[in-house]
Amino acid sequence: MFDVKAIEKIGYYVYALFDPIDPKNMSMPFYVGKGSGNRVFSHADGEIPADLDETQMPAKMEKIRKIKDRNQSVKHVILRYGLSEDEAFLIEATIIDILNYIAPDALRNQISGKGVSESIIDAEDLATSLMAEPFKSDTPVLIIKIEGLWTKLLQEFKSANDIPQEKIYKATRASWKINPSRAARADCILSVARGLIREVFIADEWHQDENSDRKYFVGSPAPAKYRKFIGQSVALIFKKGGQNPIRYYNC
Repeated sequence: MFDVKAIEKIGYYVYALFDPIDPKNMSMPFYVGKGSGNRVFSHADGEIPADLDETQMPAKMEKIRKIKDRNQSVKHVILRYGLSEDEAFLIEATIIDILNYIAPDALRNQISGKGVSESIIDAEDLATSLMAEPFKSDTPVLIIKIEGLWTKLLQEFKSANDIPQEKIYKATRASWKINPSRAARADCILSVARGLIREVFIADEWHQDENSDRKYFVGSPAPAKYRKFIGQSVALIFKKGGQNPIRYYNC
């Protein structure tokens, strides 16, 4: 723990949590965050109810419980300190981006690796997005960012233009923490990656994921009147570095 003098000198910082089970795992953290004071220690020090069902337990807590069950301690690493809050926010987002780009399933952050990598972008995609028409509409839409899964799709198909519609649908439909009433007001769902609208779908039904508190939809490709949104940019809608993959627009 940091004492009062240390806290004053450290200011805001960015940290990572590691599983110490063996040296190889020390190369990749399971959680990255930012904070001040003793925030870095609060995760492992937090009490985890013994009777908490694992299906209801956030991935980070589940990881920490497994470490504690082995009678080991979480490894806390300070990546940068002496920062302003804005600097800490930017560095945290950048590190999460690069880790999710390299290993999309490594982090146990609440977003489950599906809402980041917003700032890591192929040079051609960047050129396209900067020239893309900004998305503006009175249509109520639900916007879902599929960044982590988009990285996997690019690795598989090499080019964004070669990714099948069905693959984008599967990446978009599940599973998300949403507000059901607001999602129901959306006329369509925009599937977004790297700041661009990649596909548009209609959600016919929303269902509860049996293994979590998240939901998924069953739907189909949107009709022509909504497909005009494909290729437009949502860069002005999402706060830079934001980690929430869901945005309600006009709904």
